[in-house]
Amino acid sequence: MNRKVWIGSMAVLFTVFAFWGCEDNPSESETPETSSAIYVLNSAATSISVIDLEGDTVYNNVVTVGTWPNQLVYRNEKLYCVNSGSNNIMVFDVTTWEAETPIALGDGKNPMNMAFYDDRYAFVTCSMSNEVLKIDTQEKTVVTSTTTGTGATGIAISGNKVYVSNTGYVSWDQPYEQGTVTVVNAANGEVLKTINVGTNPQSIAIASDGKLHVCCTGDYGENPGCASVIDPTSDTVVETVEIGGAPGLIATDLVNELSYLSVWGMGCMVYKTTDYTILHDSENMFLGKGGSGILVDTEGYVWVSVWDDDQVVKANASGTILKTYNVGDSPMSLAQRVY
Repeated sequence: MNRKVWIGSMAVLFTVFAFWGCEDNPSESETPETSSAIYVLNSAATSISVIDLEGDTVYNNVVTVGTWPNQLVYRNEKLYCVNSGSNNIMVFDVTTWEAETPIALGDGKNPMNMAFYDDRYAFVTCSMSNEVLKIDTQEKTVVTSTTTGTGATGIAISGNKVYVSNTGYVSWDQPYEQGTVTVVNAANGEVLKTINVGTNPQSIAIASDGKLHVCCTGDYGENPGCASVIDPTSDTVVETVEIGGAPGLIATDLVNELSYLSVWGMGCMVYKTTDYTILHDSENMFLGKGGSGILVDTEGYVWVSVWDDDQVVKANASGTILKTYNVGDSPMSLAQRVY
């Protein structure tokens, strides 16, 4: 997450939703055994919680992670935690919760997000060193390094191409540079193209039609947030969704063909990925709470982290909260384990 995230002076929004219940008695420091789960990264607690979807139970503080943890990624019964401050990726076997040797990325990298290319190789963005690293998750080594734009943060992989969003953040007292997306050849690390997008692009998600949706936060001032939509066949921006506000993360719903852009402490903005109709903007927030993390599961349910309340809520596409789970301190990134 960009460290220049607007957090303070947020109004507390109280919105009444119908819901089925709240998980009031989470288990502490146990080892859950489940093949269907939502994993929660607790930033302040530097720990991981497990929402067991089979037993409808929460296990808190299952393992400890590194400094400034930023993202969780699930792949083949392993959970990967990107630690920005520790400059590494921690790896956990989710059947035993034993920790493997971390993948060291090198000093001064500030890794932000990772995405898998296949079962062995993944790519990691590094905002401080302005590069994307290709890593071998089996050998725990860095294979190649590619220079991107300023502030490499978001990442998505389409076919044999890696897309990296560059925020253009230089320092708090300077304006953002032009927001860009660097397109990289996954095989050899060659930069294929640089695409201009909106101001301060943070994260990237892929819709059901294969287009890449880039969440651009804006500069918290005269340049509001938007979503730049890239067609990977031409690597050009084919649509700009002027959604406003200051969204930080994006998740696409492949079932209902929607795009959710989370806004810290305020919920989500939503638009259709088919015709880009805006359903919820900054004046009409989806959920009206949370936004530090977001995930749309394989069934089209929306999971949103509520940083201030140490909770994760599950909702349907209509915005009805179906369940509230008490998790660890300051939840953010979410990952899903499926059968």
